[in-house]
Amino acid sequence: MNTKILNRLSLLSQALSKPLHTQLLNYIERRYPKLDSAGHLKHLNIYSSFILSQGKQNFSAIEILNDKDKFKAHTDQLIGFIYCESNNLSSMSSKRNIALVLHRMMCDLAKANHTDIKFQSFSGRKINDYVQHCIESYQSLERNEEILTYLNGWSVTSQERKTFSVDLDFIYVKYGQAFTDKIHDALKRYGLTQKTATLRIHIFKITSLLEITSTLDRNVTVASFELLLSEKYVQSTFYKAYQLQFSECLVKGNDLVSFNKSFNDSLDIYTSVFINTKLYPAPLKAFIAPTMLSVKNPPSFSSGGNPSKLEKMRWFGNIPLHIKDEQAIAMIETRIERDMNILKTVLTEHFNQLKQRQERNKTFIEKGIVKPLEGNVGSRKGNNKGGESYPIGEQHLDNTIATFYKYGINGYKGVYYEQFLGFIGKTEPLLEELNLPTNATLFTLTALLVMEHPKITPSWLQKLQLFNENCKLTGYIQVGEQFILTSEKARRGRNLAQQDVILNEFSKSIVDFIVQHTQIAREHLKAIGNPNWKSLLLTCTLNKAVKPNNTVQLYKPSAFFRKRLNDSTALPLEYAVSAQELDIIASITTHRAIRRHRALQIFLETRSQSAVADALGHKEVNQKLLDTYLPKPLMDFFTERVIRQFQKAIIFEAMKKSPYLLDAVNMTYEELEEFLENHGLNDTPDLNAATFDKAASQQAEQSIFDSVVFTVTVPLLQLLISIKTIIDNDNDASRFNELVQHWYQSATYLFKCIEMSDFDNDDILDMYEEAKNSPLDHTIIEGVLSC
Repeated sequence: MNTKILNRLSLLSQALSKPLHTQLLNYIERRYPKLDSAGHLKHLNIYSSFILSQGKQNFSAIEILNDKDKFKAHTDQLIGFIYCESNNLSSMSSKRNIALVLHRMMCDLAKANHTDIKFQSFSGRKINDYVQHCIESYQSLERNEEILTYLNGWSVTSQERKTFSVDLDFIYVKYGQAFTDKIHDALKRYGLTQKTATLRIHIFKITSLLEITSTLDRNVTVASFELLLSEKYVQSTFYKAYQLQFSECLVKGNDLVSFNKSFNDSLDIYTSVFINTKLYPAPLKAFIAPTMLSVKNPPSFSSGGNPSKLEKMRWFGNIPLHIKDEQAIAMIETRIERDMNILKTVLTEHFNQLKQRQERNKTFIEKGIVKPLEGNVGSRKGNNKGGESYPIGEQHLDNTIATFYKYGINGYKGVYYEQFLGFIGKTEPLLEELNLPTNATLFTLTALLVMEHPKITPSWLQKLQLFNENCKLTGYIQVGEQFILTSEKARRGRNLAQQDVILNEFSKSIVDFIVQHTQIAREHLKAIGNPNWKSLLLTCTLNKAVKPNNTVQLYKPSAFFRKRLNDSTALPLEYAVSAQELDIIASITTHRAIRRHRALQIFLETRSQSAVADALGHKEVNQKLLDTYLPKPLMDFFTERVIRQFQKAIIFEAMKKSPYLLDAVNMTYEELEEFLENHGLNDTPDLNAATFDKAASQQAEQSIFDSVVFTVTVPLLQLLISIKTIIDNDNDASRFNELVQHWYQSATYLFKCIEMSDFDNDDILDMYEEAKNSPLDHTIIEGVLSC
């Protein structure tokens, strides 16, 4: 039984009757309110798994509730099931925690039905007599091996020998174990050819395709399903699957281009898994793989993902429209520099604290008194009432730290290591005083590294192997006078995957400290034969050491960093930062966000995207494109800024004689004056008839304007034809205002351009002919123009 995947196994929903399911879930929720809903359901699913393994469905417990002996035997067998079948739980404490919850649940069920069973104790270190009895009682039962296999789920192993689960429940439920094994074996063979990250994505895509295909199988038999995958029908089958998924994508409002690419990928994966291996035939006609093009945005550099709304607000929010664009850029640069200085000051202060604590602990280890593992309770030395006791705890940190580092991680075999060290119920402060590597300490150290070298990414850090199998330093080396960290970036391609970071004096001190800081975790993992000891980043608690994975708080905005930011003594004195600002900074502080900030900071310093690409460790730069375009966040900001400036300028022109002008533009008089100087509309040139005539006939050597741009449409041409016709036929053209006269001149010029013999834009000529053939009612237009 794999306790992690039980929530995905649909047969478990049929194991318990609905009343019993509700009743037992209520007992767990009431006893363990600190568990979330997923935790409550996880424990109940384990009980459902036990019931299902006994061949029972819709179990109501009536057969055991009225018989105390049967109820007790049933409970004992449940405990035995947990200890015997929890294959993914390697530690005794994990099994003990689950057994404790479910035994209490059964005690509550017994009590509710006026039956009394004794609550039993469970050890987190060993199998006690009661648990041994339960194991023997469970092993005496007949077990359904097929169901037990089902409860283990299905898994695939990658090229790097990493295993993860794959959801084949929909196949098992419909087609049974034998056919599920056939599909599973194909996926396992494919998995061995793929890298872990790629395999996870590919497995999801191919199982999604198979699942939607199974919904097209009306007969729900292996034969009917395989008929859908036959050479005659597989093309139409997958096209129907595409249509179903496409409809769902539309309903959900998901990105259609991404969906299309994902579906086409699934066809390629299906070909690799099933067709190329001869498990199923190729289609008679090639698969239909629709293409969907997206609008191409201007090129921009990648800096670890798009900036969040909060980041954009920090960078671009509340920049006045009236100032020059150079001043706006200077404001953005100042803001980013301010945030980065705040972060670096706070992180550096924490780094210094860690170094000081490390040196303090070295002294404590040498001078502290080590508490023995046994015979450590009683009165103090010299008191005849008891044995010797050793001062330990918060008031005697020297002895506490000396004791822990003597016995090491998991060195105490009693129940509570914290109590042994005099910190019962105070695990967090104990870990801090011991200066053990945790997500909190590694976040500070790695974030500082990213600030110094923004080409470092979380995945690069994850893959960094400090040592090889022969205990030789390979990830941190010295070449001449330079010190280099080396790891891999898979996105750069196989040939360029290795990426080296040349350390400066400060970043070298960080790496040196990380190596010292993680030494105790590394020694423990090496002692127990765990290969993760080779990694640079390791964390540990009192009882275990692990290599942090991509999903842990090390790479996410975390409460511990928010708390550190709110420590006023750690903040730089030159900035007045509000609590609200600190919350915003904390919520956007991740390694990727730091890279984005540094990328924009480098661009504003250098005005060169090639410098940004180099700083971020990209494998190549298209210099022409990078020199042509601003980074996309800046591009978006200035695009919006220009539009807003134009809108303000239009409002000014429309309301410049109004007493409400300043309210309309939301500026002071001084700001408006500066705005008009920097961004106001220039005077429209006097496009009189003579000028147009000269321009149209090309008699003038130089016009007063370089070009005039019109957005030409049929309705616009119809309106201009009406204006020209009305004024040409009017005996008193002066009665029309300046705006109408301006558009009359524009129409005259435009029509002369269109009618020139060398004008070769067929689209505009067609629109002009259509406008002439369907004129507007000149009477109505004249009435409007005369208003």
